Amino acid sequence: MLRRLLFTDFDGLPAEPDDVIADALDGGYVERTEGLVALLRDENADPAARFLACCALCSWADPIGYATVVEAAGAPDDLAWRGQTYDRFNSQDDTFAHLAEAVGRSRDMVDERGTSAERIEAARALIRIADRVQLDRSANDLLYPEIVSACRGDLSAVVDRGIARLAAGDHVKFDLGVQLALFLNALAASEPEWAGDARHRLAAAHPGDRALRELVESGGGSAHPCWPGV
Repeated sequence: MLRRLLFTDFDGLPAEPDDVIADALDGGYVERTEGLVALLRDENADPAARFLACCALCSWADPIGYATVVEAAGAPDDLAWRGQTYDRFNSQDDTFAHLAEAVGRSRDMVDERGTSAERIEAARALIRIADRVQLDRSANDLLYPEIVSACRGDLSAVVDRGIARLAAGDHVKFDLGVQLALFLNALAASEPEWAGDARHRLAAAHPGDRALRELVESGGGSAHPCWPGV
């Protein structure tokens, strides 16, 4: 079923899922949605297939795809299709990074589908677990202005929790610091006092070179004593 739905283009030729998903935005998603929903809901189906189905549905601003992301974020460690994809640099699970990308970039479809509110809730669910799962630079896909405006409290809360983890010396296998820096920077204009304090707290928690570069390049300055050599 998956081969027909996501590995076959609309001319019946073999194709990659990314290309099929992109081509379907022109309207072809209608004929593929029912099958992908059935696959997503089939608990006996291959976990990787279910994951791809969710990514496709979210990319098409489908309410069932968004609802599945909210459910998945509610218990990320128990997710059947967790670990079906890994980043190529650190070999860490990046399941939720792909979901963040699909949710964020579906903004051009939500008016057509009438699912703007559902997209915001899916983004909110992902933001709330960003101190626990790898998003890396896909965190940027959750930072469109409409999401930041709706989720300011969630963004600041997860930054605070993440900084506390780093400051406590928790062993985090992914680059939590860069995710926190991206979220923090997104709030700098609307929450300047909090952001200024959070910048210093994050820098002092030794978040890694990538995070420090984000803070400096976003205008955080390079003179803070915790930022040598950046």
